[in-house]
Amino acid sequence: MRFITREDVGMTQPSFLAPICLVSLAVALAAPLGCAASSDTEGPPSSTSTSSSGTGGTTSSSGTGGTTSSSGTAGQGGFGGFGGEGGFGGRGGEDPCASGCPTDMWDIDDNPLTGECGCEYACVKISEDDPIDPNYDDDNCDGSDGVVEQCVYVSLTLGTSGGAGTRQDPVDTIAGGITVAQTQVVPAVCVSGEIYNVLVTVADGISLYGGFDHTDANFPFLRSANAVTTVNATGTAFLAPQIDQETHVAGFTINVLAPDTTGSSYGVRLVGGQGQLYVRYNDITVASASQGANGATGSAPNPTVALVANIGSPGYEEQPNSGQGGTQPNCPEHGGAGGPGGYDAAAGSPGLVGNGGATGGPGGTPPSECGDGGNGQTGTGGIDGTAGGAGTGGAAIGTVVGGVYLAAGGVSGSAGTHAKGGGGGGGGGGGKYEFNLPFGPFCVPDKGGGGGSGGCGGLGGQEGIGGGGGGASFGVFAAAGSIVVEGNNILSGAGGNGGDGGDGADGQLGSDGGAGGPGDYQSGNGGLGGAGGDGGIGGPGGGGGGGPSACFARSVAATATYSGNCTTGLPGVGGGGGTNSGQGQASPGANGTAGPTLQIN
Repeated sequence: MRFITREDVGMTQPSFLAPICLVSLAVALAAPLGCAASSDTEGPPSSTSTSSSGTGGTTSSSGTGGTTSSSGTAGQGGFGGFGGEGGFGGRGGEDPCASGCPTDMWDIDDNPLTGECGCEYACVKISEDDPIDPNYDDDNCDGSDGVVEQCVYVSLTLGTSGGAGTRQDPVDTIAGGITVAQTQVVPAVCVSGEIYNVLVTVADGISLYGGFDHTDANFPFLRSANAVTTVNATGTAFLAPQIDQETHVAGFTINVLAPDTTGSSYGVRLVGGQGQLYVRYNDITVASASQGANGATGSAPNPTVALVANIGSPGYEEQPNSGQGGTQPNCPEHGGAGGPGGYDAAAGSPGLVGNGGATGGPGGTPPSECGDGGNGQTGTGGIDGTAGGAGTGGAAIGTVVGGVYLAAGGVSGSAGTHAKGGGGGGGGGGGKYEFNLPFGPFCVPDKGGGGGSGGCGGLGGQEGIGGGGGGASFGVFAAAGSIVVEGNNILSGAGGNGGDGGDGADGQLGSDGGAGGPGDYQSGNGGLGGAGGDGGIGGPGGGGGGGPSACFARSVAATATYSGNCTTGLPGVGGGGGTNSGQGQASPGANGTAGPTLQIN
């Protein structure tokens, strides 16, 4: 884009040449009149003298009029009037405006009627360049701080979406101005002194300048201290994703109203690139960051007691298929099946091993001759689960990930481990029931009762989740790349408080072993299954670290220069650690930090 200037149209101070009266001889004979230059004073008739002796008139170059002779032909007397042409000498010198404006005067309104020779603007030119500066100096005398012809102009109220971007036809949005600048290969966008409620995405190589008075009657978009360009945004006001060419953000009043979803607030945020981003002469106020979320409390298993174990079936006289052991329960940490009862002279079978290795109870002993079998034995109980470990608190400073500040959250606790199932109960020994007949005693076989299954082991309680870290409040933040921050007035808000760690949940209680089935008459009873162990308690979560507050923060991947006025907010307070019913206690988060500058990682 290029603005039209007086040099473009060759405009100079108009000069008005005195009319020259050239009278032909014929006209002179008919009307002997003289003609003087406009810069001279035409002499009165008495200033012309005549001579009675010559045959022709003589002329005078004095500029006041010639003399004529009356002795010649009457018409010849008129030639004396040409003496008036001598007045050209009296006009003296060239047009004083022919060489342009006087020293240190400039024509910036393209109006030939203003000022001397149309040059109305007094200015001492220092340079062809005119960088934006805090004093609003016009170094190149083009009418405003900055290079007027190298800017696309933006006004929220005077601009239009299809504007050309000139001072006379501005664009209505900052994003639109950037698009026009990219299309027309113009290096900068100059923004009016109005309020813009928008996140500004900075384009590589397109500088953004604020403080231009779009209402100035003498020079529209004159950069002025009275023109305040305000950008209000949520979370981040100016985002520079990739800067590979020199780019500037200068002359704005920047207000960050609230944290974004990351919990942190940034006035200007540089993600990366190979070029240099300059952030200068801005007034930046950043809101306090958000508090870290409290960690969730772990969930206890449902139901609170593990699945009930299976019982053994009773044994019956002369029924070898009776007295079966309780089957293995259908649970994640199952107990062993109960042993079946013995029949007649057989011993009961031992219970089976639980999933964690708990042994089953021995089977009941067999009878000798006609008599009673022994009872099955109880299975071994399952092993309890172990409690989960407590989490640790978050640090005072987080990390930089993906171009943003990642808050220092607390570490979650670990879940309690599952308990193991009990061993199955042993089956009751077989029996022989003595039945007396007339011809003598008769032994009738009995079946021993089946052993009960081992109980289910309880599941472990879930861990408490660590509290979220408090967000950061940064005036300017560089995740990577190269940045110069100088001449700004920065007020950062408070760092967010860390969230509290979540409590660990209780583990599930193991179920009791299943009861053994009873024997019949003289057979043994089935043994009781071993109880399942109780699940471990979940570990509590650590508290989140408090967030930092800094006027300028950067990662180790960024190179930077910083100076300026800085006021920081308070650092965030670390969140408290969670607990559990087993008196476990997680550590709290560290308090955040605050200072003019902060290096992360």
